[in-house]
Amino acid sequence: MSKHRPDPSDSPPADSKSDLSLEDTIAQKIRGVTARAKSGVSGYNPYDAVPSKPAAAQANKPTDLRKLSEWIRLTRQVEALKKDKPG
Repeated sequence: MSKHRPDPSDSPPADSKSDLSLEDTIAQKIRGVTARAKSGVSGYNPYDAVPSKPAAAQANKPTDLRKLSEWIRLTRQVEALKKDKPG
């Protein structure tokens, strides 16, 4: 098997000027881009992402299991009374 090797004449010369450049932090601040904390790790971290909903909206009211148990007991009691009572 032969591996594909690109022809050196296909690549652009190393000394050619490119239109890419890095923007300095002062220009970013002028544009209003927020500066991120510099860390050694690069890439996407889902824990750094802003949540789509506010934390207060996500926090559900905890279920009171005693009240739930009482409601289930009363519901069963009502069903039993309906079965016992004719018509």
